[in-house]
Amino acid sequence: MSLTSEVFLVGDDGDLDLLTGERDGRPAGTDLAGPESWRRTVWGSRAIRRIGARFLPALVSVHNGDVVAPDEIPAFLEEIALVRACSERLAAETRPPDRTVESHRHHISGRLDGIEASARYAQGAGGGLLIW
Repeated sequence: MSLTSEVFLVGDDGDLDLLTGERDGRPAGTDLAGPESWRRTVWGSRAIRRIGARFLPALVSVHNGDVVAPDEIPAFLEEIALVRACSERLAAETRPPDRTVESHRHHISGRLDGIEASARYAQGAGGGLLIW
């Protein structure tokens, strides 16, 4: 299984309205946030918390999965920039044994590209983001 990022709008009743199918105008593949194992090993890791990330660990929490509310998207984009700036360290601390640091950093960067594209799409739509 894979983690995916989903864009939502907040309805008048406060319910989350996921943009799916034809309503989701993102390019194919930008919803991919990494393999399911990254819920623990990368996005939910101690390593990512040590660099100061707070949204990503909360988004992928199995027990308390959170959302990035529409008004939090700018701060979330700042967090993505922080994670990018620390991607070498994050890759070194979270890489699986069968992958080099550079290969893992490249994989993290690719998934960050998709998450960032989804966040920017959500921002343009006036929506928020969740990862599951």
